[in-house]
Amino acid sequence: MNTISDHDLLRLMHRGDQAAARELWSRLGGRLTALAASMLRHSPGASLGPDVVQGVFLKVLKLSARDVKSIVDVAAWLTTLVRRESIDTRRKHSRGAARAIANGDMAGTPSEAGPDAELLRAIDALDEHQRELIQLKHVAGLTFDQIARVLEENRDTLASRYRVALQRLREIMSARVGAARAGVGRSS
Repeated sequence: MNTISDHDLLRLMHRGDQAAARELWSRLGGRLTALAASMLRHSPGASLGPDVVQGVFLKVLKLSARDVKSIVDVAAWLTTLVRRESIDTRRKHSRGAARAIANGDMAGTPSEAGPDAELLRAIDALDEHQRELIQLKHVAGLTFDQIARVLEENRDTLASRYRVALQRLREIMSARVGAARAGVGRSS
C-alpha cells in the first residue's frame, strides 16, 4: 500500500477498509500522537495525546464522503484537527485542574528529567507561537506549505517566524549552557 496516496488511504478508510486505516495510521499516527502529547505536555490532560488522535480518527469516519473527497492535504488536515482537539483538551483539563487546586485536591505537576529535559525547558521558554511552529515542523514533521494550511497564514511569514524561533531557541540553550558552565567548579 506504500504506493497509495494518503488521500486514497483516507477515502478507503472512510469506506471501512481496515488495511487502509492501518496504513494511514502507520504513516501519520505516530507524529500526530507526538504532536498531541507535546501540546498537552504541561496540562493536566498530558497523558491524553493518544486519546486525542484516536478521537480525531473516529471523527473522520463520521464525515460525509463529499467532505472526505474535498480534503487536499491529508497530513495537514489531520494535523489541524489534532491541533484543535489538543487545544480544546488542554483548556478543558486546565479548567478542571484549576477547580481542583482551588479545592486543595491536586498536587503539583511532576518535574521532567532525562537527556532532552533541557531542550524541552528551552522550548517551553519560547512564546506560544514560536513553540507551536517548532512543534509543527519537528514533531508533526510538516513542510512550511502544510504549516501554512494548518495555521492559515502565509508560508513565507511562517518560515521567517520559524527562523526567529530557532534563533531564540539557540540563545536560550546557549545561555543555559553558559550558566551551567559558570556554576561548574565553584565551591560553596
